[in-house]
Amino acid sequence: MPALFRVAAVLAFAACAVVPPDLPPQPPAGAAAPARPLGPPTKILSAHAQPPPTGDEREYFGVSVGTLVYVDFSRPLDPAGLIPTRFVVLARDGTRRVPIAASLAPSSERDELRALELVIPAPQRELVSVTVAGQLFDADGRDLDGLSADVTPAEAAPFPVSAELLSQGTDCPAMPGAAGSAAVRVWWSAPVAAGAGGVRLLLADGRALPPLALADVACAPEQRLAEPAPACDPEDDSVIDYCTAVGTAIDRVELDAGAVKSRTGLASAPTSLQLSHMSASP
Repeated sequence: MPALFRVAAVLAFAACAVVPPDLPPQPPAGAAAPARPLGPPTKILSAHAQPPPTGDEREYFGVSVGTLVYVDFSRPLDPAGLIPTRFVVLARDGTRRVPIAASLAPSSERDELRALELVIPAPQRELVSVTVAGQLFDADGRDLDGLSADVTPAEAAPFPVSAELLSQGTDCPAMPGAAGSAAVRVWWSAPVAAGAGGVRLLLADGRALPPLALADVACAPEQRLAEPAPACDPEDDSVIDYCTAVGTAIDRVELDAGAVKSRTGLASAPTSLQLSHMSASP
């Protein structure tokens, strides 16, 4: 069909087209959805080197593991952007190491997407810093490229990096007559197990309460086979929840020496931590 006739046919069809009268009203052109409020800027709270667990049988493409580095962020991450080549670890001798694996495990529960495990290839070297060197997004979609932190050596004991009050969604046992359970969640610089040291939850009026129970701790082998399945982790992670009654106005958590211990048996030092913020879930 000649081009002139094609143009005429298109114009004729357009002239016959009629908008149905029952269409719903359309939004104004260019109207944008309201912006979702963003939380506080995400930052790295700590980076702590750890030796590979004794007898670790994990294999990473046939490359032997030199060091594990645990990186704690202040807010949850978007797991979709978690790629090992987006991190660079600087060693004391000036070499730059790229992790061979990066994961949210073992703190991989839905509300714990803040602690990374970076697997650094052998040989083992003294590590100085870790840097986000590529696109890594937090839960609000903000790019964390360029964030960095000094690496705490493996010889240092684990230490707490943040604490917050969870008023719902915990694995703590419900108290009789209570609508739910609450907990003070303490994030540690590396995977830990509960130790023999005491823990006290300090109220705004100066009173001190012991935790009613501990949650989010590693199961013993016999517990993992129990029915019903217990609310615990298959291995130590960077989180321990100190259970308390719903509605308790907690201001700080006080931790005695040895409140937790690392995988290698290093006991934590005594410290007191202000609750950073109060929320139902990170």
